Formats: sequence, structure tokens, C-alpha cells
Amino acid sequence: MLSLGLTGPTSDVLEMVLLALAFIGAIWLIATLVSWLRTSPWKGKKAMHKTIEDFQSLLDQASPELAGVSESDRESKSAPGKWSKKEILGHLIDSASNNHQRFVRAQLSAELKLPAYEQEAWVKTQDYQNEAWENLVQLWKSYNAHLLHIISSISENALRNYCFIGSNEPVTLEFLIEDYIRHMKHHLEQILE
Repeated sequence: MLSLGLTGPTSDVLEMVLLALAFIGAIWLIATLVSWLRTSPWKGKKAMHKTIEDFQSLLDQASPELAGVSESDRESKSAPGKWSKKEILGHLIDSASNNHQRFVRAQLSAELKLPAYEQEAWVKTQDYQNEAWENLVQLWKSYNAHLLHIISSISENALRNYCFIGSNEPVTLEFLIEDYIRHMKHHLEQILE
């Protein structure tokens, strides 16, 4: 321990203050390191290259499969209150629309704040159940081809920009992109099962 030549109660208090400052400094250092690791600055474009490839592959595979879903299969609901495959595809179009805004706006600001997406209301309001399947498939395909183009153009620095969606914890743009593709894959599996 550092000795300042003090003795008695003053020395004990000073040692406790120095120990507390060292502890606070260690906590700050750990928090800073964890924050830096969360942003993964070394991933950048290399990580997005794999994500972009996965996204392109998903679009290439799903597009012809969606076209082959039978009319009865796309309109039936597995249970009351559940979405049909048409409504699930409509939900994916809504997701593309919401994320389009996020992907563009997050590049223009280090922090982005947007409202949450009210999925049930969006699907109901747009009446996807009565939309032509071919229109839904074409819109889904075209919208996602454009999102793929956008994602391919995002700078490494912008990937670390923070996005606040509704009352959720902030996430990076990179996380939003990866989560968007995971979400799409999940729902495509429901449609194509």
C-alpha cells in the first residue's frame, strides 16, 4: 500500500478512500471494456459480408418456394387468432418496411429513436388475408432485394450506431440487421413448412 507517512485515524481514512477510488476505477475500466466488446469493432464489414451472403441465399431460396405455396395452404389458419401464411408474409413485408426506415435513418445519426412496431394492428389494418398471393410474394421479394442493396452499402462505422426502438434497450445497427434476417428466416420456415 502507498505510504504517505500518516498515522492514526487519518491514515486509515485515506487508505479507505484510496481503496474505494481504485475499486471505482476498476469497475469503470471493466464497464468500458464490456461496452467496447459489445460493439465488436473488429467485426465490421467482414462480419457483414457473411450476413449479406446469408441474406442473398435466403432470398434466392425462398422466392421460388413461396410462389409454389398452394392457395388452400396460404389462406388457412392453424387456430383462431393465429395468422394465415398470407398474413405471415404480410407481416414480413411490414417488417421490411419498418426496418427500411431503421437501416437508412441509423446511418444518418449516431443514435436513432423510433417507435415500436405494432404488428397485430399493422397486419389487421392492411387486410393481407384478402390480398393476392402473387402481389405479396413480389412485394416481399422486391423490398428485400432493395434492403440487401442498402445493407451492402453501410459503412463499418455506421454499423455501430445505436438504435432505440420503443422502450427496448438500445441495440447497434449491425444487431438490427442480423436480427431482421433471423426474424425473416423464422417466419419463412413457418410459411414453407
